Amino acid sequence: MLIGKPRKSLVREIKNLKKLAYSAEDCDVEKPKWISNVDEYPYHVIQEVNPKNSKEYKVLKFNGAKIKKDFELDTYVKRLEDDEGKIQAIEFNMERKKYLGEVFDSIPFGILNKNRTGVGATTLEIEAKRNSIIVFPNKSLAYSKSKTKDSLLYVGSPIGDITSSIFSKDIKKYIDEIDQRRSYEEDVYKKFLVVADSLPKVYEVIATKKEFFESYFLLVDEVDMIQSDATYRPKLEDVIDYYCKFPQSNRALVSATIRDFTHHEVQKEPMLIAKYDNEEERQKPHQIIHTDNPNRAVVEYIKERYNGEKEKIVIAYNSITDIKEIIFLLPEDLRSRCGVLCSEESEDKVKDYYVELVDGKLEKDITFMTCVYFVGVDIHERYQLVSVINANVPYTLLSIDRLTQIRGRCRHEDGLISETICYSTKEDNKYKFGDISKEEYRDRLLKKADKIIQLYHAIDNIVEEEQDGEMRDEFDSLFDKVKPAIQRYATEKVGNLEVSLSRKDIDKNYQISYFNIDALVEMFDLLNNLYDKKGKLEGKYGLEIGDTLHFEITKEQEECRKKVQDKKKMRKDELMAAAKEKILQLHNERRLTTEEIESLKDEKGQRDIERYYDGVKDLHEYVKINELLSFLDEDPDPREYRNYKNGVMFKALDDTNPFKAALLAKFPVSETFHLTNDIRNFMSQKVEECLNRKIDSSKNTLMYLFRSFFTTKRNRYGNGYKIVCIGNRDYPDPIKTINTSKTYDYFDI
Repeated sequence: MLIGKPRKSLVREIKNLKKLAYSAEDCDVEKPKWISNVDEYPYHVIQEVNPKNSKEYKVLKFNGAKIKKDFELDTYVKRLEDDEGKIQAIEFNMERKKYLGEVFDSIPFGILNKNRTGVGATTLEIEAKRNSIIVFPNKSLAYSKSKTKDSLLYVGSPIGDITSSIFSKDIKKYIDEIDQRRSYEEDVYKKFLVVADSLPKVYEVIATKKEFFESYFLLVDEVDMIQSDATYRPKLEDVIDYYCKFPQSNRALVSATIRDFTHHEVQKEPMLIAKYDNEEERQKPHQIIHTDNPNRAVVEYIKERYNGEKEKIVIAYNSITDIKEIIFLLPEDLRSRCGVLCSEESEDKVKDYYVELVDGKLEKDITFMTCVYFVGVDIHERYQLVSVINANVPYTLLSIDRLTQIRGRCRHEDGLISETICYSTKEDNKYKFGDISKEEYRDRLLKKADKIIQLYHAIDNIVEEEQDGEMRDEFDSLFDKVKPAIQRYATEKVGNLEVSLSRKDIDKNYQISYFNIDALVEMFDLLNNLYDKKGKLEGKYGLEIGDTLHFEITKEQEECRKKVQDKKKMRKDELMAAAKEKILQLHNERRLTTEEIESLKDEKGQRDIERYYDGVKDLHEYVKINELLSFLDEDPDPREYRNYKNGVMFKALDDTNPFKAALLAKFPVSETFHLTNDIRNFMSQKVEECLNRKIDSSKNTLMYLFRSFFTTKRNRYGNGYKIVCIGNRDYPDPIKTINTSKTYDYFDI
């Protein structure tokens, strides 16, 4: 198993690139004998070199991107301190140039650390004379860029004047239109501007139209956001699966704040670093506030600093729950001034407060924004910025680089009105393994993740080695249930956040979730080295340490928190009510199938009720639909649902089924009491024989299973049961009988 390790940071030397070979390959200049093709895989630099003096050279092409004729690009090699002296990165000097488009004709392939925001990376690729797919961190940026030319196609959900989602037919039509325009010798290219969730649509259409992926360049903008946010937006990591399907010379990852990558394929990418003559001075925030109650601190800031429509306020806070608590704590007149910029997935959570950023204008006077808007977005207004870090909520942690990116969202020529950072600390947060470095922590995670992947492979090997076709099918079906459970429980916990260390890739194979590991390492580092003690953040900016703002959690705040939780419950109820209506409609139209249920489950904003759909999918064939939905409407906990399902399935099994027949013979309806230990021993034996599960006879799981199969009465000593009725009366009688040799497929244990 190939496990990635972050690039080493030791540098052996920095020197001008020297000529390695003379070649006319890949060159379009007049004097081919002067051409040096510096090709130390995967770096590729074409130089025009004076054969009489190798120190006289001019870079013509740099990782696939041509250099503008009026610009001389200085390049430098950074090498690893190893035996082979491998290239770690190539730096290039921008020499007083502000935009990448002043230097290159297109984006070079590889990992591009542009080092500054607003240097025109996506604009350069939009203007490049080649077909491109550009992945943006949010739909606002993708949409705004799509308006810059008539030949661009935005692919995402509705925004602005785009009132419906873009479908496959729209993508096919666009491809045909551009091909038609090119046939008339018009200088246009296919340019897809997509959000991460829409990339599969474009990929699949290109594949079905049998176009070559070599004819497209894939650019992933603000890739560090994918690393950070994949923990709670798992589909983001799929972008890298698609990225790896493109040829290496046809792809690039771009950000102003490139971090270490654990992903073993991404580590093979060439690293390119833009350097500027004058390093950008790190702007200091106007004030940094340490507090034990960030939400109350933000409320007080808004009440004190909001001055009507004169100055707008933007609060960067990556927690919808805490944003809603703050809004509810504000006076009524201020609540109406509030809006929330967040992902579409969270739109229903904020209801009437949801707003969108169109043309860089803030719709509300007081705007909260989550991480989707921390990068890549241009706000063309001045405002007071408040960035919030709650150390008790790991996904709100902000690195210095991320704070810089948030500040960079303001594109007004006069900059921000003011900047405040409001943070709390968690001083008892040292990691359970003690004082270890983030590199050691990464190694621990990789080792743990590797063992998990080995487990998946061992399961596959068990199936592959089975010669008996019927038994092979049984094992295959059984392990299809086991694998998701492994993914669900094989996690790393940070605070109250559980992060999976494995994932299912776009080819349906289980892989290490490298981006989750990157995010965990970042959270670990921030919790242990920045937000573990008051004053460390101030020290990063050279600011004095002020007094801590203490706020008690008042009765009002507790009520607001309860209100937020009640609203979450109400939203979930609303989602279930809407889902119920759709399910009943499908049932009435005789179209209620597993495929249709999966389709409903995949619709926008349904993540919070996935278990509801899974319940319908499992049981709609066996329970009257109204009875089933009535039970699911109660939102049963996992154990309650499991008992219900097992009880229904046992009733539905044909009486001649070996598992059911054995239990009916052992536990007939009678006045005989069976000792609890005897029940457990027999259940353990039959579960292993018929359901392919080995459960220790001491486990309560066996008694839950037993009581879901039978209506029982306990003896007065509390150590035995008699059978009152076959089947648990609390569960409905099935509408369908199950005849199967694969009994194990029907029970959750």
